[in-house]
Amino acid sequence: MLNSDRENIVAYRLSGHHLSEQVGSEDWLKAAECAPQNTPPGGALLGLRVRVAELRFSDVRAARDETRELVEVWSLRQSPCMMRVDEMPVFTTGVCPDDEESWRAVMQGFLPIMDGMGRSATEIVDLVDEALMDALDGGVKLSKRGMGEELGKRLPKEFAGWCEPTTFSNFTAILVRALSLRGGFVITPRSGNEAHFMRTDHWLGAEPPSMDRSEARASVVERYLRMYGPSTPDDFAAWAGISEAAAGRIWSEVESDLVEVDAGKRPAYVLKPHVKTLESPPRPAPYRLVPAYDPYLQQRERAIVAPDGALRKQIWKHTGNPGVVLRDGEVVALWRHRKKGRKLAVNVAPVSRLTAEDRAAIEEEAAPLAEFRELTETTVSFDF
Repeated sequence: MLNSDRENIVAYRLSGHHLSEQVGSEDWLKAAECAPQNTPPGGALLGLRVRVAELRFSDVRAARDETRELVEVWSLRQSPCMMRVDEMPVFTTGVCPDDEESWRAVMQGFLPIMDGMGRSATEIVDLVDEALMDALDGGVKLSKRGMGEELGKRLPKEFAGWCEPTTFSNFTAILVRALSLRGGFVITPRSGNEAHFMRTDHWLGAEPPSMDRSEARASVVERYLRMYGPSTPDDFAAWAGISEAAAGRIWSEVESDLVEVDAGKRPAYVLKPHVKTLESPPRPAPYRLVPAYDPYLQQRERAIVAPDGALRKQIWKHTGNPGVVLRDGEVVALWRHRKKGRKLAVNVAPVSRLTAEDRAAIEEEAAPLAEFRELTETTVSFDF
């Protein structure tokens, strides 16, 4: 059995997230391998930027709006995630439920209503899938409210009360977010403050990429263990937002390639091709401004990121999480940003002592963010 300590695990995971050695600007789409969560809207763009030193917003916009090499889908944890279009099956087919139990697990908020209808989760998913694909046919683009209205017209009468626009966030959202794992529709670039949705084939102007279920499952576990290894099936389930039983079936696709690691409190696993990197990972970068809800902060073992319990409570809140400033892989500050006229105001709240050199380096890391957001200047303030 391999042995690994926290220092090695931190360095390994930072490397797997392209946060030690960044991706070159000529190959920047590789940074989307981590499927950054677009929460709040625009957050995924900062997740790409921290992984690519000289990324321009115009490049991202062209890939998203014009060539459509980059798409946004409700995927991991039923959250909006950005990913390369060719990898869409990894983050949809790879974690898509495959039986009644696993569909029920991703429809928790709707279960009392569903059980009252006397319908199975699988039956409801099929009904909503057919109705939504019909509503979005012909290149139609729908807002969340419009989606609720159109589903209400097409679903059986007992659904009508749950598909009103005003109840979308509570019930219709649960249904369509779960359904999104079939890959049939995407979230299109925002018009104002509202998200819109189109069928994937209409948005791409072609049949969406597909992948055999077994291959997609093996690929998503490989991706997970490259970014979060050594880890376990239960932590994989929590990261993906699926049931532990479903995660176990998906995990089994790579079981023969797993290597057990003594990582402290429990046995965990990496894949054989990743062992050398775990044993001798690249050194963490001197400084990184990791945005809120970044994939690196989605790891289930939060004590790996921040051993101090009080600090963990500051990083992971119920709402409104901050980003973190890493120095040599360790959290030394929290940061937030907001648009202030044509400037980007970045506020840094140290949680460890910052030297003058640290502060200057953090300002240097933050400086390009304004240009990336198509603003004129970044201003950085420190709480103390």
